[in-house]
Amino acid sequence: MDNFEMISLSKIATILNNQLVLRANNNSMWERILSNAGYSGLYHAYENKLNPYSYFASRRNENPMYDEFYSVIKRILDISYSNGKNIEGFTALMAEIVSEINIVNVFKKGFWDDPTLIENFELAISLGPDVVSDFIIEGSNEDFKILSKNLNVFNLDVKYVDGKFKVVPFTESTSIVPRNPSSIDGWLTYKYPEIAELYQEAIENYIAGENVSCVSNCRSIITGLFSHFKDDGDNKWVKGLLNLSTDTHIEKVKVPNNIMQGTADKGISFQTDHRFEYSRFKLFYQLYSITSNLGPHITEGPKIDGVLYRETVSNYDALLCLRMTEDTLVWVKERLKTYKRS
Repeated sequence: MDNFEMISLSKIATILNNQLVLRANNNSMWERILSNAGYSGLYHAYENKLNPYSYFASRRNENPMYDEFYSVIKRILDISYSNGKNIEGFTALMAEIVSEINIVNVFKKGFWDDPTLIENFELAISLGPDVVSDFIIEGSNEDFKILSKNLNVFNLDVKYVDGKFKVVPFTESTSIVPRNPSSIDGWLTYKYPEIAELYQEAIENYIAGENVSCVSNCRSIITGLFSHFKDDGDNKWVKGLLNLSTDTHIEKVKVPNNIMQGTADKGISFQTDHRFEYSRFKLFYQLYSITSNLGPHITEGPKIDGVLYRETVSNYDALLCLRMTEDTLVWVKERLKTYKRS
């Protein structure tokens, strides 16, 4: 089966083929896009299938070879991405594609006929790029949502700035350890293939809008990964977290749960007001907690006066959990370079 990045490239190609958010009204659009991105050679190689019109005796006709547009644009995306080896080139291409999108084509049907929605859109524009981008995503048609989510897979996002769409980094990646789905997935596939499958499922569920399933995958990734580092005979994943954590004095803690209960330092005579915080352990445990509550335990909740108060999971909640889980994976990957089992 294709990996999730190849699937995302196919979905982007499908959206472009749908001609809803980006319509080719003339033969110059794809020449302009590819040339501006540095791929003029690809345009000349495939122009007979990229141009919607053909000309004969000065008459414009529908180009019959344009029916193969999906296959050609998918091939171009594959070439530009090069299995993650040409991120800069791929980003440049997507930036040119996104810049050609007209705001008129991204909203749901009927948006431009509603004066109140238009007024709210103008207000959002006045409040800045982040506000207007959230407004657009909320009111956009399904094709634009799918395009945005699949760009997220490549750590890219779409913003509406100064009356034009542009591609921006989805998250700020460090120069030392890039947060790249390909890099993370490759490491997991080599070292922990069962965790790699969960990571791929998490991204696929996020793209599909299956927020609870995405969060549940993240929980399983956390418990599954740290379980690799627990001692023989231990049946709790938190012992693996205890062993891997680099918090000061944590090697003296015998019972991991005592950290969250605040009793890990019981019996120590401190000579200052400071105590051991075990901040890394607590952070990763809290991530497990939120992914449990918003994942497999989502149907549970307090009951007051006969009413059950359950949590709901938004797309942004799923994104938060997914990105924090990715950061955890990157942290573990780097931690293992200095980790030695006792």
